[in-house]
Amino acid sequence: MRIIPILFAVLLPGLAHADDLAARCEALAGYRHDGLRITSAILDTAPVRHCRVAADFERRTGADGKPYAIRMEFRLPDNWNGRLLFQGGGGMNGFVAPALGGNINAQSSRPTALAQGFAVVSTDTGHVAAHGADASFARDQQAKLNYAYAAIGKVALQAKALTATLGGHEPARSYFMGCSNGGREGMLMAQRYPTLFDGVLVSNPAFNLRDAAVLSFATGKAYDRASNGAAARFVTPAEGELIRGALLDQCDALDGARDGMIFDHAACHFDVKTLACKPGQRADTCLAPAKADAIAHAFQGPLDAAGKPRFTPWTWDSSVFTPEWLGWQTGSVNPDGSTNTFLRDLVASSLTQYFAYPPIDGGNLTGSAADVERLLRATGDTAAWTDATSTDFRTFAARGGKLMLIDGWSDPIFSADDLVRWHARMAADMREASGKPADGFARLFMVPGMAHCAGGKALDDMDGLGALVKWVEKDEAPAYLTATGRAFPGVSRPICAWPAVARYKGTGSLDDAASFACER
Repeated sequence: MRIIPILFAVLLPGLAHADDLAARCEALAGYRHDGLRITSAILDTAPVRHCRVAADFERRTGADGKPYAIRMEFRLPDNWNGRLLFQGGGGMNGFVAPALGGNINAQSSRPTALAQGFAVVSTDTGHVAAHGADASFARDQQAKLNYAYAAIGKVALQAKALTATLGGHEPARSYFMGCSNGGREGMLMAQRYPTLFDGVLVSNPAFNLRDAAVLSFATGKAYDRASNGAAARFVTPAEGELIRGALLDQCDALDGARDGMIFDHAACHFDVKTLACKPGQRADTCLAPAKADAIAHAFQGPLDAAGKPRFTPWTWDSSVFTPEWLGWQTGSVNPDGSTNTFLRDLVASSLTQYFAYPPIDGGNLTGSAADVERLLRATGDTAAWTDATSTDFRTFAARGGKLMLIDGWSDPIFSADDLVRWHARMAADMREASGKPADGFARLFMVPGMAHCAGGKALDDMDGLGALVKWVEKDEAPAYLTATGRAFPGVSRPICAWPAVARYKGTGSLDDAASFACER
């Protein structure tokens, strides 16, 4: 790695001695070396003065006859703090997001990582998407591999070289931060590139992506069957409020505070079928028995041959069956009466075009048990590339790497319990393999009410990146993250390192995090 900045300085005379960021930035324009082509290098002033670089490498023609390249954006600020942040992607990627390093969990007043002094990089992972559900790039083997995992390692190396060139030295610390698919990428960084990053922060990660896609597909089909194809209209807003009200009545106060949030999920055992209408009961106080039964079956997902859930079921939490949550699970109704089914379209295209090899026609798939098994067989090879389900972090942990995972209990895209179960397996495996507890390098923070990455009836605003930096650089392991959020103005809570949960101490304001303690 150290030779690359030297080569840059030789090929770009005066660069290594240029004190002004503008001169160093201008000198990069049009530079080509070792396959990396810088297409623009511009001095920008918002949100802080920085050099904004657009670059690509691995330009080629794919097996489908289309042009491919791994594109990236890199930004280094004038007040560079010596750190590099890799900003993860989302969905099927295929676009280069502005490399700013914004808060991954909420619209926050905190400055972006770039404004804090980090150098930041982002990438499309090797293909251009026509829209968010476009998986057509999978016709090219290399593009598929780059999306699965390969591009993130390659971009990390290029970003470290650019950091050293513009900043004058290699980054003292390197971090990765991402949500959803970016969270999957971050976990893969720690699993498959354990020497590249010092700290990894992920939220609502798509770590078990293939199984999550099959579960979402089967769940959507279950709602279709129950509604005769009108899934987006199956659960009314009033019925959603009824379900959430009953859930909160049963589980909200288990942590000692009735506050609209469920912290003690281990003690919460909700059964939606208890809301099925009984003879003589008013219809607005209950669910039609067939509807309650259909919701229960959709929530648990497909069953295996022994009658047990084939996948980790969905989690009962305070934001389920809100319009936002239903928009992902069943689709939503637009103002003009049409329906929006983006997640279902994304899931179907990713399963049949990206995961399945050879690709399969999803038009006749009904979500039956036979279809589920067919999908699992057809997608196994790609899942081995894509999924971040490994529990081996021995090298990452031994060199001082830290992994922080944040997840929303109300995630409508990935089962929150799936990450909780993985974390337990990982902790057990790492203790057996290394003889050390996993919380020395990895901690999980479960957020009540939070939907996918942000939103929901939740306290979804917390400084995960700041906590990670303190853990990596000062060895201050976070026992909790203090969270606030727009859904509960003026309220704060500790989001405890799992399996501890925040419990009310019995005295003090319910609005104040100091009135709660992390207990197991």
